[in-house]
Amino acid sequence: MSGKTVNHRYIPGIDGIRALAVLAVIAYHFNFKWASGGFLGVDIFFVLSGYLITSTILPLKGNRLKVGLGEFWIGRFRRLLPAAYVMIITSFAWATLFHKELLHTLRGDAISSIFYSSNWWFIFHKLSYFDSFGSPSPIKNLWSLAIEEQFYLIWPILLMLGLYLVKKQSKLAIFIFSGALCSAVLMGILYEPGADPSRIYYGTDTRSFELLIGCWLALVWPMKRLSSQKLSTDHVNKLNAISLVAFSIFILSIIFVNEYQTFLYRGGMFLFCLNAAILIACVCHPISILGKLLSLKPLRWIGSRSYGIYLWHYPIMVLGTPVHEIGNPAYWRVALQLVLILIIAEISYRFIEMPIRKEGFRSYYRQYLVVNKDKWGSFSFTRKISTVLVSLFLLVFFTGMTGVIGKEQTESKESKPTEIKINGEEQPSKHNDEKETTESNSSNVEHEKTETSPQADKEEPKQGENDITANSNESYNGILAIGDSLMIDIATSLHNIYPNITIDAKIGRQVSQAVQLAPNYASFNEPNKAVIIQLGTNGFFTNDQIDSLLNAFSNADIYLVNTRVPRSWESNVNSTLQQKAQEHDNITLIDWHSVAINHPEYFAPDGVHLEQKGVKTLTNLIQQTINI
Repeated sequence: MSGKTVNHRYIPGIDGIRALAVLAVIAYHFNFKWASGGFLGVDIFFVLSGYLITSTILPLKGNRLKVGLGEFWIGRFRRLLPAAYVMIITSFAWATLFHKELLHTLRGDAISSIFYSSNWWFIFHKLSYFDSFGSPSPIKNLWSLAIEEQFYLIWPILLMLGLYLVKKQSKLAIFIFSGALCSAVLMGILYEPGADPSRIYYGTDTRSFELLIGCWLALVWPMKRLSSQKLSTDHVNKLNAISLVAFSIFILSIIFVNEYQTFLYRGGMFLFCLNAAILIACVCHPISILGKLLSLKPLRWIGSRSYGIYLWHYPIMVLGTPVHEIGNPAYWRVALQLVLILIIAEISYRFIEMPIRKEGFRSYYRQYLVVNKDKWGSFSFTRKISTVLVSLFLLVFFTGMTGVIGKEQTESKESKPTEIKINGEEQPSKHNDEKETTESNSSNVEHEKTETSPQADKEEPKQGENDITANSNESYNGILAIGDSLMIDIATSLHNIYPNITIDAKIGRQVSQAVQLAPNYASFNEPNKAVIIQLGTNGFFTNDQIDSLLNAFSNADIYLVNTRVPRSWESNVNSTLQQKAQEHDNITLIDWHSVAINHPEYFAPDGVHLEQKGVKTLTNLIQQTINI
């Protein structure tokens, strides 16, 4: 293989596509409702990477790549590693100083990110339940860069072998497209509706079709052969019409698609990437009107810095946003974070990415990092400050990585129960009944001494609500509560109000698991019984799954507790639950989200589990709704 790089023409419209893609991802991560499909911006980047990288190393004729493997890999390392490593070290150091609660998970994330294997780390490393809440990992966005880096290591070798074995690029294109189809089919096979899609979302094997579609495009639509010559007016009009349609599909997908749609994982994402390939093909052609529109200077500026913007937007958002605002952004904070993202991306572009890309590691190291004490006095003020800051950040980074800081964060989490079952009909023994009665009576005596109301003898010791409890017990001769960790939090409080309640709660429970559990409680599917369902904290569910669960108790009165969880699925879960309550006369919505949204004091530091104020408020809300 030749060691010389073939120069390619600069296509400004490509930067415009990059700009739109990264802006879509940012809007999605800010949880803007008009960008529910913004995560598809990553798919655009994948297709672009496959197309541009293959175009760079693909020969016009023959089977010898135009770039040596060593030269290619060094070029990729120069382009990607320095800026990413600076972000990882800075984010980790910042978390060490100001967000120690993140360190127990961030250490593993940082190490896997350094070796570009974070996507498989997220798949195979079983994080504790508590790690899934609170602020997410600030470097979780590096999963996509891990896939790209793995692709850069393997693809040139596969391409070289393919050219050697197949000879004709047209035939090789068929094999590559077949590989993309296999990857997409694997995604569809492994996807389980309503289950956690992390395995297929992060997997290199299940996402490689996006990169392969770009590689296929490079073979069937070679960038080096695109020319405005010998094109009829009819061909020009057709290309511009196709580009407009492809661009419209891209925009509509960003607005209307969401990550909970089954179709997305069973062919939808594949079709979106094919549309992205068509869009890229049109924009790359010299006669494309859309390509000229996407070449506007603001878009070109954002696109040329899209790598730094993508790197830094997530840690800035995560480390700069209180847990209770995740999913419900304050727009003044969003504006400040956007400004900071663009400023840091510009600094990264000018002082890290471009210098290393042009000059190499050694030259950059000698010029910016080597400190000669004899020349310290001649250094500019800016270099002195940057040298000190780099040293301090590295010191804090290695201190945090050693585990000296952050060990105390796991202590309080080990005592939380993972499952709780209370059976109001079977649980109380004779001894327990006597003990509970004694405690209740003694509490009532104390309450009578301090309460001057003539109705004091009718009230419960805790909140004076025995009247309501009595009415509740007359209305229903059985109450069932099914839930997840929030139900565990309020289980004792609910049991105090409804001594005969049956509670079945488990950490991490999904609606799909509750559907399998429902037959065990078939006795509660009667008109004079109530079923409280508190689920959705841990993820979204399909319409069929929630319908199956509700149909299992179609004869009972069902009370759906919606969710307040700082995650992207919150609004989807709540809108679905509200819809079900409107569709069925026997279903009532308990609007916990509206009550809790402006009260972060109800929640533990993770923003999900409840403090005592939250326990009391949610319990009262359930009680009041049942007794309306």
